[in-house]
Amino acid sequence: MKTFKAIRFQIVEDESMKEYMLYDGVIINKENSGTGWLLEILIDEIHLETMESYMQNGTILETRVVITRASNDPAMFESTIKDIQVLGEKISVIFECHIYTLRQTYAEKLLEQLVNDGLSGQSLITAFNRKMQSKPKLKDENE
Repeated sequence: MKTFKAIRFQIVEDESMKEYMLYDGVIINKENSGTGWLLEILIDEIHLETMESYMQNGTILETRVVITRASNDPAMFESTIKDIQVLGEKISVIFECHIYTLRQTYAEKLLEQLVNDGLSGQSLITAFNRKMQSKPKLKDENE
């Protein structure tokens, strides 16, 4: 098993993406067990009802987790919530996750999208660098 720091956490639903403010997060690659990954995040208690609904319904969530450094591409997972614990004004949410990869890397898709949007030169470089930091959802990620 390998353990990593979770830096950012997002849930993608339909055409929208919800980012959750992480107070702490850890993700464990259970490589030897063959059962995927475990993710624990600490977020505000205001999300308790939403997370409980996902857990009770067994919802498979498309999640994006930036691991170790903010500059890393997000890892994409199909995740289900296994446990929720209330810790004062925060909640600990434990997910079981299965990683999946896109046909192209995030950077390649982003660059293609920006060029198709007509950017070039310094404006392309500026937009690319800014979006590589913020990692927005790309237009064609649902295709």
